[in-house]
Amino acid sequence: MGVDWLNKSPHMKRLNYIYAAVPLFVLLSCGSLITGLLGTGGLMLAIVSLFLIVTWGVVWMRLFTGGRLRPEFAILSILPHSIYYLSVFFGSELFRSVSWQNVYGFTWLAFLGVILISLRPGRTDENHERMAKDRTFLFMAILTVFYAWSTFASFAVQLFNI
Repeated sequence: MGVDWLNKSPHMKRLNYIYAAVPLFVLLSCGSLITGLLGTGGLMLAIVSLFLIVTWGVVWMRLFTGGRLRPEFAILSILPHSIYYLSVFFGSELFRSVSWQNVYGFTWLAFLGVILISLRPGRTDENHERMAKDRTFLFMAILTVFYAWSTFASFAVQLFNI
């Protein structure tokens, strides 16, 4: 009775994860708007760092409780955003090189893989259908692919000076 909560592990159901992660990722994708409003100084970096840490925590918790991927891979979910904001902060011209542009593209592929795996039903979710019949996963997978592509394109225009 009084110690039941000790036997329960913390969990994040998929719907709670989606409700928490989507606004955070949408906010992180507003790179030019955030840098336009806050500038490219320390204030921007401090605010964005807070959002990056919260986003990493949400993805980490989902991977930890989902059981499909080690939670250490959650860092890949914020890596491309972190690279963008740090490059803007430091005024880096590193991404004028084609090899670094390819590396940045691969970070977005890693982001996409981690997020798609985190959207699959985990051990704490009640939905255990085949992936072809899981409408939530299919819908969110389409949105995630579109998000990754559009945010990569938006960030690349600014980083690569296209």
